[in-house]
Amino acid sequence: MRNAADGRWMWVIVGADRKVMVFERDIVWISFPGHRGTEKWLHDAWLAAKGHSVRQS
Repeated sequence: MRNAADGRWMWVIVGADRKVMVFERDIVWISFPGHRGTEKWLHDAWLAAKGHSVRQS
């Protein structure tokens, strides 16, 4: 989904059990070369690269 007021994106990932697994908002997307411009604060690899401890599931 895109917020028409500010142009930022949001999305939801829903699992097979129809429960929300991930919700992200305020994402800035860079059309070329096609990647996000915002931090990946929900992504373990990004957190680990920034020096945060990541709990293994």
